[in-house]
Amino acid sequence: MVGKTAGLGLALTVVVALLWWAVWGPAAMTAAAIFGAIATAIQVVAMAVAGPKIGQGDFPGLLIRWGVGTGLRLAGVVGVVVAVDLARERFQPLPTALGYLAVLVPLLFFEVRRFR
Repeated sequence: MVGKTAGLGLALTVVVALLWWAVWGPAAMTAAAIFGAIATAIQVVAMAVAGPKIGQGDFPGLLIRWGVGTGLRLAGVVGVVVAVDLARERFQPLPTALGYLAVLVPLLFFEVRRFR
């Protein structure tokens, strides 16, 4: 499942980067590509942390692992804010934030399939 997530995340990153290039130009494409790749990496790590123990009755452990994954995703949001603050000419606020979210949110919905 982690390999499928990585592949889907990279495909979404390419689509989002090309779309942002068409709408906002090359700088937006770069920001979307960078933060789309970061969102993919975060989601892959979060799924690996959740591990194969999902559904095996380890509820307290699952909550801890879920919290770690949520913290990683929040760190990505903080990364967007820091990048925009430190290099606004390279990381424009709207394309950067939407690049991150446009990859992460579909991957979160894809992750729900693990619980079926």
